[in-house]
Amino acid sequence: MVEMGNLSEHFNRQDFICRCPECKGEGYKIHLGLVGALEMIAEHFQKPVKVLTGFWCEAYNEKLKKERLSYHVKGKAAHFSIEGVPLAEIFKFAETIPELHGLGLYPQENFIHVDTRPAEKKDAWVKEGERYLPLTLEKRKQYGLI
Repeated sequence: MVEMGNLSEHFNRQDFICRCPECKGEGYKIHLGLVGALEMIAEHFQKPVKVLTGFWCEAYNEKLKKERLSYHVKGKAAHFSIEGVPLAEIFKFAETIPELHGLGLYPQENFIHVDTRPAEKKDAWVKEGERYLPLTLEKRKQYGLI
């Protein structure tokens, strides 16, 4: 039996709070469209989605030297994985969810990034080492996304 979360059937506040030492998870934002998309992924694979990181406070975002307007700071992004499911399979399914306009494949870190950015800013990428590369047809073939 699945215990009900406080945001949705499978997710609660603790899944998305900032995990940095500065804010200690005191405040957080989460876009419910993101939660809904993650619910769709959990239901599709019939396995728990492990959210590695969701909301980032501004102090944590600056510490990571990320762009100021990160979708994590806006509560519109998450990094996650699903035990026993290949990243390529997760990524391919995530691409079918209309609310997700930002998708990143992180093969070395073993997680997927998803976000609910505006449709006109749609983007897909792969992180190789320290480089973020556009998800071209060649890269899609390389990572089994076709």
